[in-house]
Amino acid sequence: MPLLKALFLGTGGAVPRATRPLSGIYVEDWEGHRLLLDASEGVQYRLLENGISPASLDFVAISHAHEDHILGLPGLIATARLMGRQPKVLAPPKLAEELARLGYDVATSAEDRRLRISCVPVCHTVEACGWLLEWDVGYRLDKAKAEGLPRWALTKLIKGEAVEVEGRVIRPEEVADPSSKRFKRLFYTGDTGPCPSAVEPLKWVDVLIHEATFADDVDPAEAHKEGHSTVADAVEAARALGASLLVLTHISARYEDKARHRALAAASGLNAVVPDDYEWLLIQL
Repeated sequence: MPLLKALFLGTGGAVPRATRPLSGIYVEDWEGHRLLLDASEGVQYRLLENGISPASLDFVAISHAHEDHILGLPGLIATARLMGRQPKVLAPPKLAEELARLGYDVATSAEDRRLRISCVPVCHTVEACGWLLEWDVGYRLDKAKAEGLPRWALTKLIKGEAVEVEGRVIRPEEVADPSSKRFKRLFYTGDTGPCPSAVEPLKWVDVLIHEATFADDVDPAEAHKEGHSTVADAVEAARALGASLLVLTHISARYEDKARHRALAAASGLNAVVPDDYEWLLIQL
């Protein structure tokens, strides 16, 4: 099964605690793509402390222009440039325009091999994107049609690649139903309140990384007014999207620890986790 590695470089919301830095998630997929989701102040140091060079990143996806999500970007890009390899920056449209004026290599979406990264507008107090990471993981083969083909050919056909066997070119659609094409999806919300306009078009995801700024001690209406979510909001979104895994992040500094968030996550009945800062998650899609 495809395996993702995710390192939570900061799970704090807006104001850091001494042991809870601000937003940043490093994601590495099974094909070697390396991404950073949001870049808070000092994120390049946290990458380096974990043996990850800024120049090794392929993409840095910024959810919105609030300082706790973007202040680490200039230093990280400057370091990567000096190292000779600059990652592509992804940002919401208006922010992308501003970053382009400053000389950044920036876009609002990207595709590389079987990975597509898309901006999904979310419900915050400024223009903001959640980031959809979608992997094309190939076809399901018809056993009868594929019978007799060598293993190496089957592997390529599953990935959607044509093969030549004994002088004959075989295309995936000859041994698989094109409608069987499979995708795996991760969605990172960035900052958002409840957002049907994002959830409904998405329809489904395998993994949902959702902000949960507040537990259950804040009036939800107040949280939503600030463009943020409670644990209950994140759980509702995960249920609507049929997520196999819910990851809660962006925890307000008002909470000394994450015990309440974890208790609510456990009570939800979902496969839900609240990672520690600097914790690696291994995620099977």
